Amino acid sequence: MKFSLAVLITLTLVTVTAVGQNLTPIVDLNSPVDAAANASASLSMDAPDRAVDGQGDRYYQMQVLQEEVQMLRGMVEELNYELQQLKQRQMDDYLDIDRRLSAQVSGSAVSGATSASGVPAAPAARSFGGEPVMPPSDGSADGMVNPADSSAMKADYDKASGLLLKQRDINGAALAFKQHIVDYPSSPYVPNAYYWLGEIYLLQDQAELSRQSFTAVVEGHPLHAKAMDARFKLGKIYHQLGEDSRAKELLEIAATSTGGVSRKARAYLDNNF
Repeated sequence: MKFSLAVLITLTLVTVTAVGQNLTPIVDLNSPVDAAANASASLSMDAPDRAVDGQGDRYYQMQVLQEEVQMLRGMVEELNYELQQLKQRQMDDYLDIDRRLSAQVSGSAVSGATSASGVPAAPAARSFGGEPVMPPSDGSADGMVNPADSSAMKADYDKASGLLLKQRDINGAALAFKQHIVDYPSSPYVPNAYYWLGEIYLLQDQAELSRQSFTAVVEGHPLHAKAMDARFKLGKIYHQLGEDSRAKELLEIAATSTGGVSRKARAYLDNNF
């Protein structure tokens, strides 16, 4: 009986020991050591997921930025196109007014082309883009104008303005206006031709050639209908070149005129001086 009891006790102890070895250890979450270990394990498991999420966020942000850049480029191109259209419409309006005014003054301008003695001073050599252009030597340079020449002058000027207004041939119009000045130095349309050359050069961002053309109007034909507008354009050009005193002088003179030129000159002075 004692032997059986001893065997039973021995078997019980062996079983308890084996079961104890297979039990999962109990972790005390309130223990600082166990809590830190548990948090570290959790972070290690979540790290790959967070890395993937971060890469996805950066890719999305790059896509958004690329779309915004493309949109801004489109807006800039659209604004540039609208600006060119606005410049062209403004030039069309000027040309329309110019043609009507020229038709009204052509007769009186031709009759007053000669001086009191009947022999005006010979026109000086003109310069386009730094290259001198001499008046023709076929006898028309003496400034004498007859009715037959008057119609030829008008036809030639209308052809040049038609290239600009109807055909939108900017380069062709510039050449035609320059040729009109050379072929008909006493033409009543010479100031207009210089003026439109100035506008064309502004459109082409050739500030120096534009300055020369507007100066020819202001200094050579100070009382012409285009002179005040030419002063306004010259004032803006000189301001952009940093010659503020000269710019202000021209703009103040333009501001004393009447109509739209005066308003534009005053507004420019108020905004920039």
